[in-house]
Amino acid sequence: MGSDKEIKKINFMDPKTQSCPYNAYEKLRDECPIYFMPDLGFYMITRYEDGRKVLLDTETFSNKPTQHDGFEDEGIKAHAEIMGEFGVGEFVETLQRTDPPIHTKYRKLLNKAFAASRVKELKPSISKIINDLIDGFIEKGECEFVEEFAVPIPCTVIADQLGVPREKLHKLKAWTDAMIISFGVATVDDMKKAAFLEAESQHYFDKIFKEKRINPTNDIISELVNLKFENGQKLSNDELQGLIAQLLAGGNETTTSSIAHGLWLLLKFPKEMKKIIKNPELIPNFVEEVIRYETPVQGLFRTVTKDTEINGISIPKDSVLLVRYASFNRDNEVFHKPEIFDVERKDVGKHLAFGSGAHHCVGAMLARAEMQLAFKILFERIKDIELSRPLSDIPHKPSLYIHQLKELPIKFSKV
Repeated sequence: MGSDKEIKKINFMDPKTQSCPYNAYEKLRDECPIYFMPDLGFYMITRYEDGRKVLLDTETFSNKPTQHDGFEDEGIKAHAEIMGEFGVGEFVETLQRTDPPIHTKYRKLLNKAFAASRVKELKPSISKIINDLIDGFIEKGECEFVEEFAVPIPCTVIADQLGVPREKLHKLKAWTDAMIISFGVATVDDMKKAAFLEAESQHYFDKIFKEKRINPTNDIISELVNLKFENGQKLSNDELQGLIAQLLAGGNETTTSSIAHGLWLLLKFPKEMKKIIKNPELIPNFVEEVIRYETPVQGLFRTVTKDTEINGISIPKDSVLLVRYASFNRDNEVFHKPEIFDVERKDVGKHLAFGSGAHHCVGAMLARAEMQLAFKILFERIKDIELSRPLSDIPHKPSLYIHQLKELPIKFSKV
């Protein structure tokens, strides 16, 4: 595997490659679809059908946690020590790093909170959040689109749903960033700071759990603290902490990434923007194309539970697989001319940006609603959108996993 000189040159720890990895993915899909990453010791899965096989077989390819983050052990150790001393309780794996049947029991609890009927009820409040944000910058004729629009939409929505006061939004965002720091490039000091912030969030939510048990309101935490499993037991505080951490991490950064990339792509491909403005009914398809073309979570991990084989390549037990959703979504065996951004794409529904099988994203419907409303309302209120200054040659934050634009400064006129 990977004897070709060009393949050996691929370096996924290079910020340039992380920012635009698609040529590397194409090379690997064509010549080395099961790519062993010598620096990290992972097997990267790059073809769509191989990826589907892995995602659907939770017995062979487990979601259990592994030492995979790619950081120096000193940072991980320091983080664990701080959380052990200053955090609340013991960390419990709930959704993200478990498999059925453990995963299933937690998933059932959240399905109601993110059901289609609940998302439909939320649309008026999401629309108001979006309009309020636009009100905040429309008279200036310019804004930093990521910080002033893409970040606060999902952050405000999830805060409202958790029953967290809006004056805590900045703190909520800081806690979320701390929880996903291991998906970026972090020093030991970064990991220590993140641990203190995580511990702070745990103390905050521990108080909220106690309050909501006594005085429940119409929010997700009130539902969760009073829900019962089939055996009559309620969620422990440790389980609640795990679920809230995953809701924050999953409900914030990925939607922010997709909203930011949506406008970025329309600015790169102005003919596609004209189509959207002329025919707003294309917005739902456009949203799917954005998350296919610039997949917010580039990839996550699976652990091999027994000796197995993928696409003719032997994979030994305990190997770590990096399942590369972003590569799957550019596979020309599945998508017609996948390198082209097309808001009218017919095959876009095949994308795997939200995963597949048991671990399909529980908040997918909410994320879609936020994105669709964001662009519908945005184009109803502003026009003539363009960059107010050029972006960096490397426009994305360094990360092997999460695809985040650093900034998107724009100028515009009112409709």
